[in-house]
Amino acid sequence: MMLIFVIIIFLILTVYMIWQQKGHWNFQEGKQILNNPDRGFYIQVNSADYERIPELAKEVRVILLAFHMDEYIHEELSEEKMDELRCALETARQEQVSVIFRAAYGFYDDVSEPEKMERMGTHISQISKVLNEYEENILVVQAGMLGEYGEWHSSIYLEGNEENQKRSRLYILRKWEEYLNPEIKVAVRRPRFIREAMKENILAGRLSLHNDALLSTDSDMGTYDDPDMGRMEELDWMKNALAEQVNGGEMPTPEEFSLPENADKEFGLMHVTYLNLKYNEEVLKRWSDMTMDDMNAKDYLENHLGYRLFLSELAMRKMYFEPELSMAGMQIRIKLCNTGYGAISPKYKLYLSLTSGEKQILQEISLPKLYSISNKQTVEGQITVKIPKEFLQDSENIVIGLKIAGNEEVKEEKNCIELANQELTYRDGINEVITLEKVSKWLYKVSR
Repeated sequence: MMLIFVIIIFLILTVYMIWQQKGHWNFQEGKQILNNPDRGFYIQVNSADYERIPELAKEVRVILLAFHMDEYIHEELSEEKMDELRCALETARQEQVSVIFRAAYGFYDDVSEPEKMERMGTHISQISKVLNEYEENILVVQAGMLGEYGEWHSSIYLEGNEENQKRSRLYILRKWEEYLNPEIKVAVRRPRFIREAMKENILAGRLSLHNDALLSTDSDMGTYDDPDMGRMEELDWMKNALAEQVNGGEMPTPEEFSLPENADKEFGLMHVTYLNLKYNEEVLKRWSDMTMDDMNAKDYLENHLGYRLFLSELAMRKMYFEPELSMAGMQIRIKLCNTGYGAISPKYKLYLSLTSGEKQILQEISLPKLYSISNKQTVEGQITVKIPKEFLQDSENIVIGLKIAGNEEVKEEKNCIELANQELTYRDGINEVITLEKVSKWLYKVSR
């Protein structure tokens, strides 16, 4: 009897020790270039040339769609012109490229503009109706409209004293706010313009920056023109004020500011998401001939445009009993790191996936702080998941992974987000992390 009692105690202790085993895994970020949506280099294309978009989509995931309105300064936009915009946006959606949108009365020097600003307001109303139909595909709307290239300079409405100029700028922003869906963000040319709109509570929480003179002069050719703030003060302001916005631009000339180390520093402070691939190829070539972090500097900087997420930690028990998995469930704790310059959009949801053969279930993980981190910041979350009995009855292993997509129905890899991990497998939109292996009829172990 004593022997039997000892054996029972031994078995109980063995089971208890198995049950208590904790698993904690650390993961490393890789250096691979990822083809994730809503970030990276972009190429500009005229909306009338939308047939070019499929070819451009082989090279980039973002385009700047230029909408020329020079023929309509005296009238409303025609149905034909609006159909042109729809065709361009539909083509971009089909080709899975995100759109930076800018409308102007001339993408050249010395443009003509409507005689009354109300005409601009009407055009914004017409354009917004179409943009709203493609809300999920719009990365950001650059405010445009005023002046050469829609860059808010050399405009008849930006002459006279500062108060008159400010009135024109705020009129354009109010019209975008009035007609655009509230989820669509709007970008302006200078940080000072964002601050003046903030004071009027216009487009609150939606204003970002497009700097079309990045890394050029001490003021980036007038981008930093606030008399009370120098370059570093402006950058520090953007670090905090624009952390959840969609910022970007282009580089007009290779200067000392555009050396890779400084570009990396300033892009992080600016939270840069998109960058022109074609405008100044001399700067990009300079980057390609230099190194950062033991890799090509151009590749390094491209890797960090926008978000770059990787799983840094995962914790759970190493052993699980079958009844526990289907009844109480297993607790999983994860830590995600974003080493990109910008935050990921809240339109993307994070799911824990369980796959057994052809069967799959997804459970959303709530991590509100995920959408505000960047520049190596991390966020932790925990989830308890119950595994269906039909999964446990199979002989198949159960693969645990993470999926990041607009919704759980999204299947195509290009519309999901690949983690920048060194070791994970990315398959069918799922970042496969660990596997539950059946070692008996009642016990599972966790393996990498």
